[in-house]
Amino acid sequence: MTPDDPLLDLDRLDRQEPLRRIRGRNNTKADILVYRLGALQIALKDYRRRPWWFRASLARWITRRETAAYRAAAGIPGVARFLGRLGPVSLATEWVESRSLGELRDRRVDPAVFERLREVLARLHAAGIALADLHLADVLVDTDNEVTLVDLANAFTLGPRPGPLRSRLFRRFVLQDEISFARLRAHLEKEDAEAAVRELGPRAARINRRNRRIKKWVDRVRGRQH
Repeated sequence: MTPDDPLLDLDRLDRQEPLRRIRGRNNTKADILVYRLGALQIALKDYRRRPWWFRASLARWITRRETAAYRAAAGIPGVARFLGRLGPVSLATEWVESRSLGELRDRRVDPAVFERLREVLARLHAAGIALADLHLADVLVDTDNEVTLVDLANAFTLGPRPGPLRSRLFRRFVLQDEISFARLRAHLEKEDAEAAVRELGPRAARINRRNRRIKKWVDRVRGRQH
C-alpha cells in the first residue's frame, strides 16, 4: 500500500473494528485508531469526533499542514511513513510498534537513541522541515533502539521558494528544535535542562526563558479552569 492509495479510505476503515483506540485527551486533540489491512498496520489520526466548530476550522488547517509536512518528509528515515490524507480532518500513517520516550522516562535510555534522534532532526532540517514542537510522546523507540518521529501537526515547512520572512521563521523553529532536544535529553538523563540549553548559546537561553514563562502562565490559566 502506497501513500494516497485509493484502496485506503475512511469508509473501508470505518467498516472495521480498530485494533486500538487512543482517544484525544481534550476537544482539540485527534483520536488515533489503529487498523490492520493485510500485513500493514495503519494509524488513523482523526478529528471527526471533535466539536463541529473545531472540525470546521482549526482541524482542517492542522490536517492540511501536517499532510504537507509528511509529504515534504517522504523518504526520510526515522519519520513515520505517510499513507495519505483520507478526509478533511483525517490522515493515515503506518503504525509503528514502539514505546514513546514518555513511556521510558523512568528507565535508562541508551545514548544511541539520542544520537539517532539528532540524525533524524538533522535530515528534517536539511529538507526544510522544522518540528517546532518536539515532545517525549512524539519520539518512538523500538526494541533495537531505532527511532521514529510521529505527529508533524506543528511542523513548519520551508517550501521551495521561501522569502526572507519565511526563511527567518524556519531558522527560529530549527533553533526551537535544538532547544527541545537539549531539554528532552537532559530530562531523560537526569541532568539540568536549563544548563543544557545555555550551552546552545545566549539566544537559545533567552528563547528558553521566555518559553518557560509562557508555559507557567498557561499552566496557571489551566489550573484556574479546572
